[in-house]
Amino acid sequence: MTALPAAAAYPPGREGVLRYREITGGSVTGDRHVLIIEAQGVLWRVPREGGPAIRVTEWDLEATRPVLSPTGEAVALCGYRGGAFHLWTMRADGTGLRQLTTGPWDDRGVAWSPDGTRLAFSSERGNDPVSGGSFGLCVLDVDNPRPRRLTDGAFEDYDPTWWPDGHSLVCVRAAHRPGGGTDGGLALVRVPASGGRAQVLRTVTSGRLLCPSVSPAGRVAYLHLTGSSDSPSLPAERATLMVDGKVVTAGEDLAAAPPCWLGEDRLLYLADGRIRIRTLSQPSSVEEVSFDARMPVPAPRRRPKQRDLDLTEPAPARGVHLPVLSPDGREVAFVALNALWLMSVGGTPRKLVQAAPVHHVQMPAWAPDGRSLLYCTDRDGLTAVRRLHLGDGRDEPVTDGGRLHPALSPDGSLLACQDIAGNLLLRDLTTGTERVLAHPLAADGPPGAPTWSPDGRYIAFCDRNRLNRRFREGYHLIRVLDTRTGTDRRHLPAPHQSLSDRAAAGPVWSPDGRHMALVTESALWLLPVTPDGTPDGPPRRLTDEPADHPSWSRDSSRLLYLSNGRLRLLSLDHVPHARRTRTLPTLLTVRRRPAEKTPLRIHAGQLWDATGTRPRHDVDILIDGGRITAVEAHRARRTGHRTIDASQQTVIPGLIDRHTHPYSATYGARHHLTALAYGITTTACLGAPLYEAVRLRESLASGHSTGPRLLACAELIDGSRTAYSKGRAHRTRAGLDRTLQRAGALDVDFVKTYVRAPGEFMARAAEAAHRLGVPCGSHLCAPGRAAGQDLTTHLQATQRLPHGHATTPLGRIHQDLVQQYADGTFALIITPFTAQVLLADDPALADDPRVQALMPPWDVAAIRENAGNPPTKSQRQALATEIGNYRLLADKGAVLSLGTDAPLVPVGLSLHLALRALHTHGFTPAQALETATTVPTRLFGVHTDLGTVEPGKIADLTVIDGDPFTDFTTVINTTLVLRDGIPHHPADLTRVHAPTPRTAPSNAAWLDISRNFRRNACCQPGP
Repeated sequence: MTALPAAAAYPPGREGVLRYREITGGSVTGDRHVLIIEAQGVLWRVPREGGPAIRVTEWDLEATRPVLSPTGEAVALCGYRGGAFHLWTMRADGTGLRQLTTGPWDDRGVAWSPDGTRLAFSSERGNDPVSGGSFGLCVLDVDNPRPRRLTDGAFEDYDPTWWPDGHSLVCVRAAHRPGGGTDGGLALVRVPASGGRAQVLRTVTSGRLLCPSVSPAGRVAYLHLTGSSDSPSLPAERATLMVDGKVVTAGEDLAAAPPCWLGEDRLLYLADGRIRIRTLSQPSSVEEVSFDARMPVPAPRRRPKQRDLDLTEPAPARGVHLPVLSPDGREVAFVALNALWLMSVGGTPRKLVQAAPVHHVQMPAWAPDGRSLLYCTDRDGLTAVRRLHLGDGRDEPVTDGGRLHPALSPDGSLLACQDIAGNLLLRDLTTGTERVLAHPLAADGPPGAPTWSPDGRYIAFCDRNRLNRRFREGYHLIRVLDTRTGTDRRHLPAPHQSLSDRAAAGPVWSPDGRHMALVTESALWLLPVTPDGTPDGPPRRLTDEPADHPSWSRDSSRLLYLSNGRLRLLSLDHVPHARRTRTLPTLLTVRRRPAEKTPLRIHAGQLWDATGTRPRHDVDILIDGGRITAVEAHRARRTGHRTIDASQQTVIPGLIDRHTHPYSATYGARHHLTALAYGITTTACLGAPLYEAVRLRESLASGHSTGPRLLACAELIDGSRTAYSKGRAHRTRAGLDRTLQRAGALDVDFVKTYVRAPGEFMARAAEAAHRLGVPCGSHLCAPGRAAGQDLTTHLQATQRLPHGHATTPLGRIHQDLVQQYADGTFALIITPFTAQVLLADDPALADDPRVQALMPPWDVAAIRENAGNPPTKSQRQALATEIGNYRLLADKGAVLSLGTDAPLVPVGLSLHLALRALHTHGFTPAQALETATTVPTRLFGVHTDLGTVEPGKIADLTVIDGDPFTDFTTVINTTLVLRDGIPHHPADLTRVHAPTPRTAPSNAAWLDISRNFRRNACCQPGP
């Protein structure tokens, strides 16, 4: 692997050039004169005989699925410029680019009619933006591009191609499943071009069909993916090119792209990274068309900022969590530094509850009479609701564990809250009975907090719809539930306008019932509503500054919200456009966590200091004030130091998990305690509600919470539609700029764009990150690198394309992808999800006290299940393929940093399974450990403080009972962890909570909850 330069991880430099001679993903089309290929989101023109490729599109168009017209003069394509897939045409030389379709819908998979006058494609056009719909076939005339839809129903139709007579089309049809999603595409159907009933041409019982293409005589070629493609988390085992049900080739690594007929007997297609032309008649022959494509890429521009990890100077606390205005508008309750605070408007905060460092306090909410506060804490196990009476200080439980986001009805008799699975519950406080009012629409993160109508009949909250069943994304919308009938209605604040996210955007019902306050495009708006919550006019924007977490006073005259880390109080005078805003300073500061008073000496029997590959033996590590002062040969006596004896153990730098997401609402403090107990001293958040991430960073830095230090990231910056509750949706550049402004004001450590953010947004995010001196990344290698980003957060994960450009359907990479990472300036965070199968090779790991006592019961259930299920041959092959990709990249000089995406996989344990996977498949112990120590510190620019065991570095150390250089599995045997020189014994951490019983309580199906958490997770390949 290539080490990053020590002085500056990414020094300025000149533009680079990538050279492609193979293609991992993409498409190819052509005739007897010219070929048009798609490589990493750019189209190239290649002579039919092969040779130098000429680039004919720019990276920000994100051109995909090109199709040459029947005359060879024009190319039709789908482009993502602007934040949705639309149809474009251009001349074959790249000139005359013209956009044919517009709007908020996706138009995918274009095909020319035989006479060259019409285009067929798959689209969501005409679907309701609230209830969603399906992809159906559409047709438009090139000279009069008004699309008309041909198919609609309980299926997704895609990958269209014309029948030779121009009177019908062939496509893949994926049937809807009752529980959501589709069957993957098990049928090819033929549809009249005028609309009408489809004829089934071919079906399969397993795998998936894709990319049909029809010959001049009506022969149908297509791809059939089989094997592990039946599991969404694994690549296919086989990709077969078929013609009329007969195998053409089954031993090649086929790209997920339509074959192109060159006459009746030859097929042009992509396989093994190469352009191939196969003759079908016997004897069959294969011709390869070589090409040489050169793609300029920007030089890295970031200079890492200098961080004060020691907090030598107190800093203002900006991580204010869920501030709420009191009913009388005179006080504000909020959480910061792991404490519940009460502050008079214009006054100073008063601490009400300070949580122990091994627990969390969060989610304050006022009782309607203003005499008590509800809040949540995990001090008794799972997160539960408590009530603090402000008059006499009584602090009493309200619910059992597993209850979140409390909201009392206007008369105070009913409690609305969520359970761990995101279900909306209604609890009668007199009887203690609960009933489920609604299940969440989305599985990728909980709905927003509930808010009551003034009459106590309706509850509104933010949920997410799904615009089709082929891709998971949709809009954050307002969901209003009638507590009497159980019926719900769903609304958008404006057509195709998503709320910003499900964590900080509301809606919050005004006490007079006339409005809902909500956040879209990262600004605060008022939406007029009827008594049942139905929008009653267009929303009115109240702020141009960023806004989050609105709350009302009882008289509906004042709104409290957060803006760039400041509490802001907005007075509404009930005169159109009349408003006044003031800042309410909290005056809280973040101070350095207390250091060990007595200098420490760690007597290490073996030390791997991460400055070289070989460990040292019999070493003293001297620590004072949280930093290493010396690393010397052991001496029997050292005065003035307290000695910790690790003379029979191995000491390594504290481990770093470079990709996590803190789910504080459901996990409480367990996430951080578990990570620390597994020897992890730093975690990097790669997407979370902004104020939540900063609150946790400050609480962990100051010692108010126990766990690894946290490097913070804001929400996933997305386009107009999104998936996760922490995905922040944007239709406008102004909204994006507000989001980037708030990320800068709260001094994030990473900026991440997500699946639907267009190239322009990705580039602006990279510029904003680099002004902060922090890295920027996304799932997308292309166009991420061209947009100026620094890394990808996975090799292959959710994409906006049906099949991404990082790996083939078989999970492999080719030279074009290797080129993206090979120069060491564009990095990769690897997340070996397939390593979870190694748990069954060492099932005793499921009985580890760190699992049984620290992990929540749904993770315990999942680990027990995985430990008892030996890996299948397919799973082991998928693991070998994934790690083989990493091994190839490392050999070519790629910068690889290890992450887990926890808690999508179990915290702590998953980092060790990933390390084992790397070592088992060819990485030396030192190479594997570097991915979780030195490399991530350089990516974040904290290598002067962390990552190695050297004088001057922060004393983050992991003590291991064993020798990883002779038995790598012993890395997991953590006996002591030092963070900032403060020792933590895993045995002490596991005593915080009682172990999870082996039998789940009768009211909870923990394994089902675990599966639901991971449903639609980003770790599955493809869409």
